[in-house]
Amino acid sequence: MFGCGNYPAFPAILRSIEIECVANVARLRHHPSIVIYAGNNEDYQVQESFGLTYKYEDKDPESWLKTDFPARYIYEKLLPDVVAAESPHVPYHPGSPWGDGLRTSNNTVGDMHQWNVWHGTQEKYQIFDTLGGRFNSEFGMEAFPHIDTIKYYCTDPKQLYPQSHMLDFHNKADGHERRIATYLVENFRTQTDLESFIHLTQLSQAEALMFGYRGWRKQWGQQRYCGGALVWQLNDCWPVTSWSIIDYFQRKKPAYYAMRRALAPVAVAVKRAHFDWSVVHARVPKTSDYEVWVASNQPAELTATVELRFVSIATGKEIKEKLVKQDIKLVANGTTDVLSGSIDNVTEEPHVLAARIWVNGDIVSRDVDWPQPLKYLDLEDRGVEVRPQGDTILVKASKPTKGLVFEERAGVLVHDSAVDVVPGDEQMIKVRGLAKGDRHLKWTYLGRT
Repeated sequence: MFGCGNYPAFPAILRSIEIECVANVARLRHHPSIVIYAGNNEDYQVQESFGLTYKYEDKDPESWLKTDFPARYIYEKLLPDVVAAESPHVPYHPGSPWGDGLRTSNNTVGDMHQWNVWHGTQEKYQIFDTLGGRFNSEFGMEAFPHIDTIKYYCTDPKQLYPQSHMLDFHNKADGHERRIATYLVENFRTQTDLESFIHLTQLSQAEALMFGYRGWRKQWGQQRYCGGALVWQLNDCWPVTSWSIIDYFQRKKPAYYAMRRALAPVAVAVKRAHFDWSVVHARVPKTSDYEVWVASNQPAELTATVELRFVSIATGKEIKEKLVKQDIKLVANGTTDVLSGSIDNVTEEPHVLAARIWVNGDIVSRDVDWPQPLKYLDLEDRGVEVRPQGDTILVKASKPTKGLVFEERAGVLVHDSAVDVVPGDEQMIKVRGLAKGDRHLKWTYLGRT
């Protein structure tokens, strides 16, 4: 109930807060989904921003009430006392973000809100993983919702274009126009028709969150640098453009699937070193280092086979011999480094790095690394084949394909979407709710015309 402010703490309001807190903690304490109580959202950031009085070493609650930051009494005395009395089995955290009395931006203690992608300095999402901390509890990238959701609230057909007044009204993020535009212009060949624009914003969100979650998961590894990240945010309470990965009508955005793949029980990952193209004016470095790793949350060691292919974006052919590592021992609850190397950007044509992993003979994860930014790549005419076969959809392509998205509709859902497809690796997408004779799901990919 406390967020982004400096709240009063006079006696009457403290009594009211205590009564409400007791009632609600008692009401919620039996729910297994309650894993932590946090005293506030970003109020300590307000304290820092305005230079309000806060001496961590001062442990006298009565003295806090006499400062210009009396709300500290609520977060570090009143609320923790109630939680200790009413729900002692659940940890209490004074605020979010909170770093044990250190600055809220501290990346070594507690949790942090990382908004220098989207807000703040608007860093490139390709470096999202370098911006995190011990626990990343707020971060994100906006995306438009499903076209049917937009048509629900956009009651004037003349307003069905990306920058219309009615669509802008359904986005409550300050400065959203320039932020969405920045990330689209930096990364994609922009489109002006609404459905193509929706697809680009959704791919931008999917890519941003993939770079974040995938990298932070690696950092758990064996050094335990990053201990976790929340899903921020899951869904909407209003039909709107937002950071959610599921819209108001429970229609999943592509980011939902990108995150699920990055957070799978066993997930392979491949990534070449990032270079800031806006600084060097897109002059690709002569060589690029790359690495392949596997993250596993399984409680026991596993044995796996990992493959890495180098596939031309222009022709779909392999430009060099693939690398295969067999009988790899995947550490339990951690990260296993598998491959590393360097590619020659001068002699080798633009290509993707395509990784797969087999466990017990089954492919359990895929990952594809693309040259960045995607806007410099010619991704038309990918030779994509999408063949519905009962409750599955066969997908294959003759050239590397980015962001193949199926447009789900009410009652018809797929188990995967926003997939990258590489020649020689056809994928089977499960679909449910599609009756015989029903029209098949629409689909598109980045660069399709």
